[in-house]
Amino acid sequence: MEATSSADSTPSIEELQRSDRPFVLVDHAGLVLAINQAFQEAYGWEEQDLLDQPLSMILPEAFQMSHHLGFSRFQATELSTILAHPLRLKTACRDGSICVSEHYIVAEKHGDNWLFGATLTPLPEGTQPDA
Repeated sequence: MEATSSADSTPSIEELQRSDRPFVLVDHAGLVLAINQAFQEAYGWEEQDLLDQPLSMILPEAFQMSHHLGFSRFQATELSTILAHPLRLKTACRDGSICVSEHYIVAEKHGDNWLFGATLTPLPEGTQPDA
C-alpha cells in the first residue's frame, strides 16, 4: 500500500475512518464505498443514498466538473496538490443546502487502484471556502 505523501504524519485511510469526524470512502472510479454515522448526522445523507453512487452527489453542481477533471488528472499522473492538508470546501447536504467543511483527503494505492478517504468537518456558518 502506497500513500501519496511521504510525510510520516499523514494519517492512513483506516485512521481517518476510525476518527469521530464525518468520513467518506471512495474507490478509484469515484464511487462512494462507505460513510460513517458522523457523516450521516452532519450532512443528512443516509448510507443507502450514497453507496455505489458518484461522490459528485455531495458536491455543489458548480464544482462537479472541476472535481471530475482533478480526479481524472490524479488517476493519470498520481500527482496531487490537495491531498493530506486541510481544505475549506463546499459540501452539498441531503436537504439541498450547501455548507463549508474542512476536507482532509488521503489516497492509498491498493494493487493497481486508488482508494480515497476523507474527513469532512462542518465549519461555522459564514466561513469562506478556499475555492
